[in-house]
Amino acid sequence: MMQLDSTQNPKVRKMVRYRDRPSLRRNDLVVLVEGVREIERAVAAGWKLRQTFWEPGSTTLPPWAINQGQHFCCAAAVYEKLVLRENGAGAIALVEQPTAALENLVLPSKPWIMVLDGLEKPGNVGAILRTAESVGVDAVLFSSLECDPYSPQSVRNSTGALFQLQLASAPRQEIQEWLAKQQIKPYALHLEGSKPHHEVNWTEACAMVMGSEDRGLDSSWSTIDRVVIPMRGKVDSLNVSVAAAVVLYEGLRQRS
Repeated sequence: MMQLDSTQNPKVRKMVRYRDRPSLRRNDLVVLVEGVREIERAVAAGWKLRQTFWEPGSTTLPPWAINQGQHFCCAAAVYEKLVLRENGAGAIALVEQPTAALENLVLPSKPWIMVLDGLEKPGNVGAILRTAESVGVDAVLFSSLECDPYSPQSVRNSTGALFQLQLASAPRQEIQEWLAKQQIKPYALHLEGSKPHHEVNWTEACAMVMGSEDRGLDSSWSTIDRVVIPMRGKVDSLNVSVAAAVVLYEGLRQRS
């Protein structure tokens, strides 16, 4: 493990640019992963480790990091410059992002899909990924997202679930055409839905489509069946990640 003492080191400066510029991460197909647990999950899932930056005082690498990438022990000022968490959870890594294409998905005969359409908050994306992985969703599709689903905040909120899931990203029209071609029935979660979510048959080939909290689903989804989460209080909607969890756990109940 090499020592990094200067915040002006080119490797440190590049990591800071990756942290602050989502477009640069997307162009270079890299993901910043903060936390030893999350990094280990990424490596276990087959994501290629490029670099790791360890907290001050680190002297040995865990077995899963040996023979993969470059590894640096950081001086306190360097580590504080790189991490987002208060303590950084031990390390921050740069990993290579696999190609997330629809044609690369490997699905069962009756797949269970989550579609995230136009979401604008990476924290919500990460929270939904965490729940989707916990219930065994077959794939999550990023449909015309207005945020970076691979951002450090999304990775952190997913607690590494992002690395365990099959993912694909595409414009919403392409996703809509793909669902039709695959004969996967989409359902829109909507305040004006005609059927409660627990009356939908989630054991068939189906997709749950979640829209932005601010604007809801794009009008191009208006022809698909709408479902609603029954509510008794005066509040008429839930946070999108909470709503997703309610529906996903109903799907798990039916598929168990």
